[in-house]
Amino acid sequence: MSLTVSTARGVPPVAAARRSGLVLLLVCVAIFMLMLDATVVTAALADIRSRFDASIDGLQWVVDAYSIPLAGFMLTFATLGDRLGRKRMFLSGMAVFTGASLALTLADTIVQLDALRAVQGVGAAMLFATALPLLSAAFPEAAARAKAIGVYGAVMAGATVLGPVIGGALVTEFGWRSIFTVNLPIGTAVLVLTALKMPEPPRAPGLRTDVLGSLLLTGGLVTGVFAVTRSSALGWTSPTVIGLLGAAAVLVIGFLAWQMRGAKHPLLDLAMARKPGFVGTAIVSVGHMATLMAAATYLSLFLMGTLGYTPLQMGLRVIPISVSAMIAAPLTAIFAKKLPISISLTATMALVTVGMFLLGGFGHHDGWTHFLAGEVIGGAGLGALTAANQAASLTFAAPENAGMASATFGTLRQVGMAVGIAGLGSMFSHVAEHKAASGIAAIPGARAVPRELRDQFVHQVGSASGHQVVAALPPGLRDSAPALTRIADQASIDALNSMLTLGSIVAAASVVLALAAFAVDRRRVGRPASEREFTTE
Repeated sequence: MSLTVSTARGVPPVAAARRSGLVLLLVCVAIFMLMLDATVVTAALADIRSRFDASIDGLQWVVDAYSIPLAGFMLTFATLGDRLGRKRMFLSGMAVFTGASLALTLADTIVQLDALRAVQGVGAAMLFATALPLLSAAFPEAAARAKAIGVYGAVMAGATVLGPVIGGALVTEFGWRSIFTVNLPIGTAVLVLTALKMPEPPRAPGLRTDVLGSLLLTGGLVTGVFAVTRSSALGWTSPTVIGLLGAAAVLVIGFLAWQMRGAKHPLLDLAMARKPGFVGTAIVSVGHMATLMAAATYLSLFLMGTLGYTPLQMGLRVIPISVSAMIAAPLTAIFAKKLPISISLTATMALVTVGMFLLGGFGHHDGWTHFLAGEVIGGAGLGALTAANQAASLTFAAPENAGMASATFGTLRQVGMAVGIAGLGSMFSHVAEHKAASGIAAIPGARAVPRELRDQFVHQVGSASGHQVVAALPPGLRDSAPALTRIADQASIDALNSMLTLGSIVAAASVVLALAAFAVDRRRVGRPASEREFTTE
């Protein structure tokens, strides 16, 4: 790999170590930007909703428009990076990401915003696809690689949950456009340093891009997530939703069949799926993103809309997640290599489950401190799982296909995030609207209020506005403001608790299914020493 090759050519060990350190720095800065942009928008959603009069569907797409191309194209760019050069792909991704950030600062409509977030997601996919392979090449020794991945995991986890804090400060002081403006100087600096200083790792020659596989996979992912997103407005039994889910299943099955039987240069090496630990690792990859990570978006909206905090105040109240994650990630990366991933991954997913459970049960008279225990425990699980998952993903393929291996699990994580945002959002919206409609119907004289005004109130509560919707009431409803505030608050509380209950059930199911998958693998391998195959060394 690059460090070994450089030393063999006479580069002093100190210089080689500096090169490796520079690669780690550039990769971590890039990943910090990407993960920040995945979550920083949560602090801006209230402003964006107000600026564009967006529904909860529109708000979901601000997040999912970024996550879907990130999931759909990651495998494609990973194989391209393995074959054409990871440094070249890293540079291309940073250029696309930074350019899209500039365009986002100029967006004038919600459609433009969503479209440009999708372009930004394409750039993020290029960067994510090459990040771990670059580290794997720069740190070929297991011990040094574990430490590097620990730093990477801490940065990834920390950026994920620091997003609301940083975003809150920026939105409070400068408005929602500033969350994209901040990317411009950082992205430019990374581009220049990468072009001048980053070494180019070896590539896998003679292979070509699987164009049909890329189209089938991306089409299946986009269609499936779009179906889940539309379910909040149309219902799960809607012919449109059922048709979209069916089309997504056909496309994904077609992708798998093509990979097994037709592709000369497959996008995904399905032999990885037969290796011990793959299925269990895949389950927790999806599980933690679909639960705690997705729920954090709606928790942020609840803190602003129902508890009345500013974006900055909200961000400071979710910072315990970040602190726990940043402490747990590097410690886990160091110790996890001595443990089977069957233990490290299921134990950390169990922490995420406990955190999700403790977040729920919010009462009408509770304050933000109710969430503190869940944030600390869930954050520790999130950071630990991120590090263990990243390290485990590199064990399923040869070094020259490291991009494919890491991108496979990266794709699964983004699918989990996109589906979790849509699914939990659908639950939140359904419960909030139902409770708001029932509450407003019970107010004396409610029938005298025009139906469109009642529907507008219900719709806004379902969009996670909380009692902020009351401030925008027309004069005809001002006398009912105290009652409507109580209705909006209770509807939002019930919706949050229902959403967190669903997330806890999904998280617990992920632990059980992962344990079952690891147990099947152990029986299949059939000898006690086989447990070593589950380690992250």
